[in-house]
Amino acid sequence: MNAHTQSDRQAGRADSALMLKSHLVMIGASRGLSSGLTLARIGVGRFTLIDSQHVEVENIGQTLYDQSHIGMPKVEAAKAMIMARAPTAHVETYHANAEDVPDLTAILASADVVKIGIDHPRSMFALAKRAQYAGVATFIHGMTGDGLQHFTAFVEPGGKSLQEILPEAWKGVEAGYEPPAFFPSCALHTETMNSAVALMIAGYLHHRAGSSIELLSNIGAGLIDAGLATGFNGFHTPSGFLTPIYFGSPN
Repeated sequence: MNAHTQSDRQAGRADSALMLKSHLVMIGASRGLSSGLTLARIGVGRFTLIDSQHVEVENIGQTLYDQSHIGMPKVEAAKAMIMARAPTAHVETYHANAEDVPDLTAILASADVVKIGIDHPRSMFALAKRAQYAGVATFIHGMTGDGLQHFTAFVEPGGKSLQEILPEAWKGVEAGYEPPAFFPSCALHTETMNSAVALMIAGYLHHRAGSSIELLSNIGAGLIDAGLATGFNGFHTPSGFLTPIYFGSPN
């Protein structure tokens, strides 16, 4: 049996010491869960998980939850999955809507990165604004209006707001559009999105730290310059605009 550690295996590919001291706040622990698990696997040392929902049958197959998790708060099931992969990680959970978490602004301000992956567009914009106000870099990810493209928006202190990055989506929110209770979803799409999100968060952390690992640092630098990344086919126009998740009819 060889005695190589995780740090040994990813030397020159990811900075294990940097990851260990990094704190990720995850708002939403459903389709975006596996990007968090990937970050745990490369050594992120501290997580704060915020989600109000329980694991349901429909989550099986769409996410990395399995039958044993049905009925559990998503944050507790997600914590167990993180700890199974990274036993030394520190994981704090809040089984609540983010807006209802006490001292949310202080929690956000304590993070190195915030990741927002929720289905409610108005809350997504509000939480991105709150994280920006707290002075923390924030990644907001989701699907376009027709569900055929994923996106990741990057909001940083002193930079463009999410409203400025996704202006047409914000117009939809202001018009009163809400996502329907049910919409199509496929693990092929969400897992492609999650791989990209994990890579971009790791890239940002390495770039911010001035890491010599160029593969990751260059990804971070590119995202900071662009502010918006899309998957599959580049900038996506068939839906008319990039918008968080599916919009139904105005109320």
